[in-house]
Amino acid sequence: MTAIISKHGELLKIISANAETVVLNTPKDGFAVDDPPSSNMFYQDGWVEIPAQPSPFHTFDYNTKQWIDPRSLDETKAQKWAEIKSQRDQIEFDGFEFEGNIYDSNQVSQGRILGAASTGVDQTWTLADNTTVNLTASQLQQLYVALQAHIAGVHERGRIARQLIFDAETKEQVESIQL
Repeated sequence: MTAIISKHGELLKIISANAETVVLNTPKDGFAVDDPPSSNMFYQDGWVEIPAQPSPFHTFDYNTKQWIDPRSLDETKAQKWAEIKSQRDQIEFDGFEFEGNIYDSNQVSQGRILGAASTGVDQTWTLADNTTVNLTASQLQQLYVALQAHIAGVHERGRIARQLIFDAETKEQVESIQL
């Protein structure tokens, strides 16, 4: 097997052929060498393993032998905001704690908590782990307040992250922002 390499060391193709066919398949500015030990390599006076990709957005630059992120700052900001919104929604809907128990907080559960809090009647409530707890009407109202505080806190964190993204001046600053 023979590897056909670009002038920058990028593996273009691997062929199995006689010497004449190898020459015909080698670009003017490329060359032919023994095939690489693995597919994740570039050629620079021998085969070199390409480092791990830092993010799905990075592409390997065979000229500089480094990963680069080709997105503009605005594209990076838009992607980060989408990531933060997704994390925010996941945290909002993944449950919250009240009086030492974890309660569901998906949209259906939020409606149920609101309904239960407004009835003024004691109820047995099913927790996130499917065990139950008896709640008084007062505790149900407090449960609703705790749910609202949970939601407000998550959204406040999202607003702060969004402002930090908006104010960022470099891709590195954007990427360092966490919810």
